[in-house]
Amino acid sequence: MSMLRFSTLTAIAIVATLAPVPTVEREARGDLISNGGFESGFAGWTRLEQIGGEGTFFPQSGTTSPVTGTPVPPPPGGAFAAMTDAEGPGARVLYQDFVVPTGSTPYTLTFDLFINNQAIDFFAPDTLDFATPILNQQARVDILASTADPFSVDPADVLLNVFRTEAGDPLVSGYTTYAIDVSSLFLAHAGQTLRLRFAQTDNVNLFQFGVDNVSLVSPAAIPEPSAMALFSLGGVAIACALAYGSRPGAPR
Repeated sequence: MSMLRFSTLTAIAIVATLAPVPTVEREARGDLISNGGFESGFAGWTRLEQIGGEGTFFPQSGTTSPVTGTPVPPPPGGAFAAMTDAEGPGARVLYQDFVVPTGSTPYTLTFDLFINNQAIDFFAPDTLDFATPILNQQARVDILASTADPFSVDPADVLLNVFRTEAGDPLVSGYTTYAIDVSSLFLAHAGQTLRLRFAQTDNVNLFQFGVDNVSLVSPAAIPEPSAMALFSLGGVAIACALAYGSRPGAPR
């Protein structure tokens, strides 16, 4: 191959590598969670509030919280996130049931969380009851048995705790991405219906808890869109370079 043909092919390959690739919808990758970006409101999700408390999970957009107008970061994906907000104490949960696939395919749970605790610390007793006489100011994410009470923190119901605020944690954190390998849990519960739950309780001071970009997919489901596009563009680049180099009179 001449230097000119090599340079042409290299340049085309670099352009192919840098070209933007459209994002494939998560549903096409076998996502077990529907509407994980809350762009369709709370379709697919269930919201519950403890009786006697205030607030719930609201659709949130822009840079203020839904009830109190507290400054918050914009949703990290799309126009909406889910966020708790209230002018008084309460306990709120947001959950979605899903069926665990059979087989040994790995699965990863990912989500973005925003924390804005306006109390002096986190207080995380083993209950989501805001009416308890002890201080209760916490947020958590769990995978539960689908038969569990949505507010339960009983070890028999909580199959996997994937996030929980603890005393001494930063009171405010911008949207942070969490990724948890749930493959072992899925192997033990293949074919069963489980429940992904986001929960937040406060009885000390105001607390905004934001959730966005929830996804539960197998990395091995299909090749990454960027890899597929790069392979396709790479093939086109090679064909173009070879055609150019084989033209009569082309530099050698």
